[in-house]
Amino acid sequence: MRLLALGVLLFGVSAVAIASPDPHIEDLTATANGQAVTVHFTLADAFENDETVQALQSGLPTSFTYVIEIFRDRPNWFDEGLGRSRVEVIATFNSVTREYLLNYRRDRRLVRSETFSDFAALQKRMTIIDEKDLFDIGGRRPYKIKVRVKADLRRGWLLYLIPWESSTRWREVRLRSNEGPPP
Repeated sequence: MRLLALGVLLFGVSAVAIASPDPHIEDLTATANGQAVTVHFTLADAFENDETVQALQSGLPTSFTYVIEIFRDRPNWFDEGLGRSRVEVIATFNSVTREYLLNYRRDRRLVRSETFSDFAALQKRMTIIDEKDLFDIGGRRPYKIKVRVKADLRRGWLLYLIPWESSTRWREVRLRSNEGPPP
């Protein structure tokens, strides 16, 4: 009897996992223009979870926090961290005006605020990140440098005692240079 109950529970959990795909980072590119590094990426399947959409449409502030790191890749040794940036995208629905307010912050500083009446446009603005001149690599050679990104999606409490956070996996890519191959 217990084996049957365990099988039904595992089948139910796997059906829920199949029904909503996990959010993940896609299309990550990092380009060096001289000493400045531009980073572009997309958070895919972020709004596939009905809880996220319902929380946003009920007026709760919904945020995605992107952690972007640049480092020098050193095989068989510790990587050398060159910089880290945090991009927060926070959306709130105003039920009176039927508009969404989007606040975009970089390293805890407000960069811009926008209002949207279209939910699809808001989704696009929250999940497509294009940061120009985010990092300065100085005189380092771009082909030895990598950029990695992860997204923190939700924070909550498990059993009202244990802090719980949902995040994507790290995604990394080697830095490309617009100036051609290294000498």
